[in-house]
Parts: sequence; structure tokens; C-alpha cells
Amino acid sequence: MLARPTRLAVLLLGLTALASPLYTSAHEPITTKVRFNKEVIRVLQRNCLGCHRPEGIAMSLATYDEARPWAKAIKEEILERRMPPWHAVKGYGDFVNAPSLTQREVDLIVNWVEGGAPRGEEKDLPSEPLYSDDWALGKPDLVLEPEQESRVASDADERRAFPLPANLKENRWLSAIDLRPGNRSVVHCASLHLEEKAQSTLLATWMPGQKTVALPKGVARLLPSGSRLRLQVHYRGAGEDTKDRSRVGLYFAPAPPGRQAREIVLNDPKAEIPAGEGLHRVTQSVTLAEDAEAVMIRPSVNPLIVSMQASAYRPDGTEEVLIWARGYQFDWRPAYYFRRPVALPKGTRVEVVAHFDNSGANPHNPNSPPARVRWSELSADALCSLLISTNRAAND
Repeated sequence: MLARPTRLAVLLLGLTALASPLYTSAHEPITTKVRFNKEVIRVLQRNCLGCHRPEGIAMSLATYDEARPWAKAIKEEILERRMPPWHAVKGYGDFVNAPSLTQREVDLIVNWVEGGAPRGEEKDLPSEPLYSDDWALGKPDLVLEPEQESRVASDADERRAFPLPANLKENRWLSAIDLRPGNRSVVHCASLHLEEKAQSTLLATWMPGQKTVALPKGVARLLPSGSRLRLQVHYRGAGEDTKDRSRVGLYFAPAPPGRQAREIVLNDPKAEIPAGEGLHRVTQSVTLAEDAEAVMIRPSVNPLIVSMQASAYRPDGTEEVLIWARGYQFDWRPAYYFRRPVALPKGTRVEVVAHFDNSGANPHNPNSPPARVRWSELSADALCSLLISTNRAAND
């Protein structure tokens, strides 16, 4: 997403609009048949307006007058594949929630910009709403929210945790989770956690523009009775003091599922990343004790990670890369839902290979000078987590 121009720094572009060579003159000759009101707005509607909308976390691109000054910047971000933000490298894993533009959509944007970025006719604008604040999957079965609104300072950059008592009297089966920010201008990202006896399990993450995905039909995840849930929100100020009260929507399966979804964690909390090392490799693996299918994968994100690859090595000798992630935006932890569940027969070994940059050349390194760190000191998250479905009985 392109950053809000009212911020002290334009986070992704590193430029201010009027002073930038990416700013498009309003007097360039028109040499294209592509028009904003006909083709371009529909590309933005499908891919960008989840973030770039009025009162959104980034500056709005919902009208010609709003988008026109950023035309060349939009072209550059798209061609450099920085927008929409997505860590997974194309061709390694097939994900239903991938926000990537098609080549035709890229070509339309490029042709529009290079052809003078014309407006077009008002009659060609979409007749349907450009964006919606409705629940993406319809009305949830249960909506949870913090007891009170939170005040968010104009210059905030902080994380807050909110308990969400579910008051479940019996076990329920989750088929989907969604989040609706109360104030889209300040909710940068959020995550939902299940607080259990000795650990906290990450159930879902949310980012502006993220597609809400339900588990495959017949698959659900157990939410035990009496579950304690916690919502963690990262706030970024919008230039003025404001408030937020975000909500979480839970969708339940109508009956115990045929297949149970559960999480497999690949982690090595004792793994050490030497100080000053520019490309340090960490590996971890797990062998499955039963037939399963991979439904979702979530590589960890932190300031030292350069790339991470997860691969499946099956008993029959076949290999498959589940995901290769790189080019991280370290504050966002997307979940990657496979378009079709990936078969992982009993005996399959899932291996994660992560590379870290703990050198002084890494601008995101939290330590200066660089210091040796253990993974457990660097992040509370696992190296990688994999949501699988199995034929295990729902009451097991």
C-alpha cells in the first residue's frame, strides 16, 4: 500500500508528492485509450481500495482527483511488485488470498500512466459501491469486541492487547475468522490469539486489504468451551487524536466437521544468530505421523529475516515447495491459504529453511552494533506454522 501523504515520511515511496519526480504533471499529452473512470478504477477497486480509501490506513485512490497526482508512483510500485504487499514469491505455492495483479491489470495501469493518465467519462464509473465495510463472509455467528474504545494519539506507534471473553458454554468449531477495524485510519494490523494454559496460540492475523478466507468445506478448528481470546492491535497515528473499537467476527461450523484443522509449529527457540553475520541459515523440520492436507501456512516475520522456504518431502520421493517468502514488511504477518489443500501423506517431512541478516548493513537490525541473539529472544512466534486438516475424529 502507498503511504498516507500526511505522514512525516511517505513510508514506501520515501518521497513527498509535490517534490517527487514521480509526481505526474497534469499537462502531459494523452496518447492512450485507457481511462481512469473505465478501466483503472476497476483495477484499483479489486486490488487497492481495501487500504487506499477515504479514512483508510493509506491515502485514498478512490477518485481520479485523488489518484492522478500519484500516477507515476503507482506505476513504479506495481512494476517493482511492492504493491500490493505480498511476501510469497510467485510460482512457489498457490494461494487463494494472493492479492497480486494480473499481467493485464499491470498493463492497463502502465498504459494509462504512460499515455498521460486521462480521466474518462463519469458515465463509465462503476455503478456498484467501490468498497464496503460489511462483513466479507456475511453476518458472523459471534461478534466480540473490547469493553471500551481506545484512544489513539495523533503520533501513535504502539501495540495494545484486549481480552475478548467468548463465554462459550460448549466446544465450538471455527470455520472462519474476520476482523472489522473500528477506525481504519489507525489500525495498521491485528492478530487474534487463543490463551491456553501454558501458551498463546495465534488463530488469525488481519491487515488492511486482506482477503477473508474460510476453511475448506468440511474442515473446522476446535475452539474449546471457556476459551480466552486476546486481540492484539498495532496502532499508527493518523495526524490527529482519535478512537478505535475494533471487532472480531467468528464463524462456526453448523455441526462437528468431517476433518479437524490443527496447527503444526516448526520452531527452534535455541537457534542462535551470530552477531555481524550477513546470511545465517536456520533449519527445522517435522515428520507427520498421519495423513494430512496443508490448508494454510504462516512464515514468521521479524527484522532479521531475509527469506524463508518451507518444503514437503513425501515418502514416495516427491518434493514440493509450499512457500518461498522474501521481501518482508516486518510488521505484517499474512496467512497464506492454499487454493487447494496440499496432500501430506503419513511420513511426509516438512522442512523450513530461513536466512537471517544480523549484520550492521541490515537497516532493520534492532541492535547497533549487532548482537548475537537466540530465536526466542528475537520473536515470540514460531519460525513457521502450518495449519493442516486430518481425518482425526472431531471429539479426539
